[in-house]
Amino acid sequence: ATATLWSGRELRAGVRAEPALCWSGVLPLASAAVPFDAAVVPGSPSVRMLCRDASKPGRAATVDGGALWTAVSTPQLARAMAGSAEAGAGLRRREGPRADAAAAKLLSEEVSLLLAPFLGGEHLRPLSATATLWSDASAADSLHHPHECVSLPAWRLAIAGEFVKEAASPLEAAALSGLAAGEAVAAAL
Repeated sequence: ATATLWSGRELRAGVRAEPALCWSGVLPLASAAVPFDAAVVPGSPSVRMLCRDASKPGRAATVDGGALWTAVSTPQLARAMAGSAEAGAGLRRREGPRADAAAAKLLSEEVSLLLAPFLGGEHLRPLSATATLWSDASAADSLHHPHECVSLPAWRLAIAGEFVKEAASPLEAAALSGLAAGEAVAAAL
């Protein structure tokens, strides 16, 4: 059997994808008071998901004297930043992920606003922050499959991802799909 390897450009030609900015920031240790490790933010025009890095297995509780947080922007914000003069031509020139200081500043402000209600109204300024633009971060549409994953029990295989079935957010779709795939494969064993 032979397999054909396709470049990312060839794969993207047949798949609709949405961009996203991925923000990584070290917040002061006061952010430990936030009562959640991760949150989907469906009402935000800027941030789609926010999570505390230390909640991931094997990750350090503190990094560079603070707590590392990650945020993923909405596609609308990513498109706006990629097209803005303030962000600069660097976001439009190169293929692949691109870092940008203007996007890091904007997302730092947005994350501060989102966390403030959980910190008694205090707005935390990151000790450091970066933002990277991913031009093809997530699927723009789903397969509209009736189940969270595509299960192939005879092969002990399940296909999972945010592209299989729609949910309130792509992150929720990916999580539900992954859980369903795990259950499907476990049931096939």
